Amino acid sequence: MLPERGSLMPFNRVPWALFMLAALVGAACKPDPITNIEVEPFEGDPYPDLVEDIAYPVGLSALVTDSYSDTVSVLDLVAGTRLDARPVGRNPVDIDGPHHLALDAPRGFAYVALSYPDLGVAGPHASHGESGSYGYVQKLRLADLSIIGQVRVDPNPGDILVSADGKRVITSHFDLKRAIENASDYDKAKATIAIVETANLELVDSEPATLVTTCVAPHGMQLAGSTLYVACYGEDRLAIIDLDAPESGVELVDVGSGISGFGSPVYGPYALRLSADESTLIVSNTASKDVRFFDTASKELDASQTIITQGAPFFVDLSADDSKLYIPTQQPNALLVVDLTGVEETVTRTFTNAECNLPHAVEELDGNLFVVCEGDHEQPGNVLVLDADLEVLSSIPVGIYPDSISLIAEPIR
Repeated sequence: MLPERGSLMPFNRVPWALFMLAALVGAACKPDPITNIEVEPFEGDPYPDLVEDIAYPVGLSALVTDSYSDTVSVLDLVAGTRLDARPVGRNPVDIDGPHHLALDAPRGFAYVALSYPDLGVAGPHASHGESGSYGYVQKLRLADLSIIGQVRVDPNPGDILVSADGKRVITSHFDLKRAIENASDYDKAKATIAIVETANLELVDSEPATLVTTCVAPHGMQLAGSTLYVACYGEDRLAIIDLDAPESGVELVDVGSGISGFGSPVYGPYALRLSADESTLIVSNTASKDVRFFDTASKELDASQTIITQGAPFFVDLSADDSKLYIPTQQPNALLVVDLTGVEETVTRTFTNAECNLPHAVEELDGNLFVVCEGDHEQPGNVLVLDADLEVLSSIPVGIYPDSISLIAEPIR
């Protein structure tokens, strides 16, 4: 018989399961017993550092940044082989985009600029300069390319340099994204260069870089003492900055006539090369497809020396005596050898895509030429080694989208 509505069930009629549930709940509310665990101190050997030193060759070697492989390739240029490829970057999953590298061999360091690409942008070079992610400058131990310091900089790091005394590292920011998003505001379109004190680079809590607003889409740089020259791609100008007094402002010089604005470059100065005596700055203009010469004393360009190139010129090099200029060009792929004394005619060495697709940079040493070939940005690129007659000595495969080469002529200590 059920109890009347509102009445209580007699105690002896409560189901036994309710008592069991109450017991379990009560047990669960009791605090866990306190357990003291004593651990004996470890007295064995520490876990070994498994990063081995790079077996650099006795002869000429080189480091090449592989932007889309997140590696730095180590090359034996005498044997024509790739000795090693060491990972660099901060993110083991995404592409960090090691773009250019600055070498400080006397002190045993290298500095790499991480320029995170926007891989959703199509077209040649489209992802370079289109990222919204902050970049980084990393300090590497040259012996094994391990990271010993880093600092965040602005998005889209471009070129990177280290001062002769090893105390400063400078990177430009080829920030096309900033320029596009501020197409009607010149001041907001201008990007920065970052000045980093190398002594303050740590793995964490590094002193922030000094950022100097410079020009629209700055890229190639050259350093003469404390004077920094910057190629301002987005506004067809050269920027000149005194690194000892960056607060004093930026001096801008037009690379040609008819410059009236920014955002749609007529000349497109992209890369720079300083002569050995620092009297002449050579400017590679990728939009107008020419190479121009800037007198550093008068701060004027000599239009009479302009070299017209069929393809877009990139990072050039000079012979040791500054008598010959080596110009890699893209579309068509070629290497020009120009006698600056005017005695010999210009020699053009064209490349098939299989030989060297998209030549990006060249270095000359003792008559041999070392050409960085980007490739198609999907398969590994290569470094082409040519002799003085422009004959191929070797073709060394590297990673995907190689972007710079640094020669190492002295043994690494």
